[in-house]
Parts: sequence; C-alpha cells; structure tokens
Amino acid sequence: MVNRESRTPSALWASVWIVLFLLFAFLTAAVAMPYNLVVTADQWFENLLLSVRTPLLIHIFDGITFLGNTLFVVGIAGVVGAFLLYSKVYKAYAIGLAGTLIMAATTGYAMKIMVARARPSGLIPSMIETSFSFPSGHATAAMALYGFMAYLLCTLFPAKKPLILSAAILIVGGIGFSRLYLGVHFPSDIIAGYLLGSLCLLIGIQIVNRLRDKEAAAPQEALLH
Repeated sequence: MVNRESRTPSALWASVWIVLFLLFAFLTAAVAMPYNLVVTADQWFENLLLSVRTPLLIHIFDGITFLGNTLFVVGIAGVVGAFLLYSKVYKAYAIGLAGTLIMAATTGYAMKIMVARARPSGLIPSMIETSFSFPSGHATAAMALYGFMAYLLCTLFPAKKPLILSAAILIVGGIGFSRLYLGVHFPSDIIAGYLLGSLCLLIGIQIVNRLRDKEAAAPQEALLH
C-alpha cells in the first residue's frame, strides 16, 4: 500500500489537470474550424498512412484496435472491478476504476455529439464506423482503462513500475496508432482522446485517494469514541 506521504501533492495534480484541460480545449476549438494548422496536419498524416498501408498490417492493427473496443474494455473492467470488490481491501480502487471509465464514456460521447466531426474521407477505412470522429473513443477508453490498471499495478508492485509503465505505454500507444492506420481517425482525434482519458484518470485516482483517506481515518475515529 502507498503511504499518504508518497502521493503527489494535490496542488500538482490540479496544475497537471488544468494543463491537460487547456490542451484538450485548444484541440476542440481547432478541429471546429475549417482551416488551420491542426486540420492541415491531420490531412497530411492521413495521406501519409495511405501510402504505407498493407493487407498484413491492416490485419495486425485490426487485432490491436480490439483492445480498445467497448465490449472488451467493459469486460476487462468488469473482471478487475469484481476482483477488487471481492478483496474488500481494494474496494476504493474498484470505485475509482468505475468512476474513471464512466466519466470517460459519458464525456467522450458528449464531445462527439457536440463537435460532430466527420470521419476521415480521403483515407479509405478498413472498417465502418458510424459515430463521429472527435475525440477517439478507443483512445479515451485505452488511456482510462490501461492507465488506471498501470496505476493500480504500480501501487501493488512498486518495484515493477518501469515494466508496468512501459507495457501500458505500448498498449495505449498501439491502440491509438491502430485507429490512424485503419483510416478511422485523424491524429488530433487520438491526441484529444488521450487528453480526455487522462483527465478522467486523474479524477479517478483522486477518488481512490479520498476513499483510502476515509478508510484510514475510520479506525482512529472509532478509537476516539
């Protein structure tokens, strides 16, 4: 278990959250405009990937993108959440995980409706997607789920932190790039998804910290009474 003293100060958490929020707001405003540097860069990268697509890599990235699929994410979260609830000791983490994913899903869906950005049209997609493009739901879910899993595992196994973080970065990064390679998202969609997922993740971690503080304070209050 992590001692309270080893946690990141609340002021730093708030500062990081604000920076991420401002970056997300900037991207949202940029993609809402018809012509700017972000949109131009999106189209350039879209055309670049079109020139390097192969049937083999499409098949490989089809498998990778499944790791961010809604049903897969919900299934993994359900199994992990059930284990955490059953253990009782880690109940706060189960609540934090649920909060992170619920926030990611609801805010991501709301942003898609609000921005209403069309999917890439120049790059022929390898699959059909009917929802709007911004932000990427796969990138948002990947950052929320695998980011929280990394946080949990680093808490339980601090000596394995470099390995855990490296694995999480590879999975989250792979899912995001797969959406680009398969032609269903622009780069700014993926970046925005990562930012939104990170914002929800930070809130989820704070939920865990608050709940664990209450759990730690409960025995002391009982002794006082």
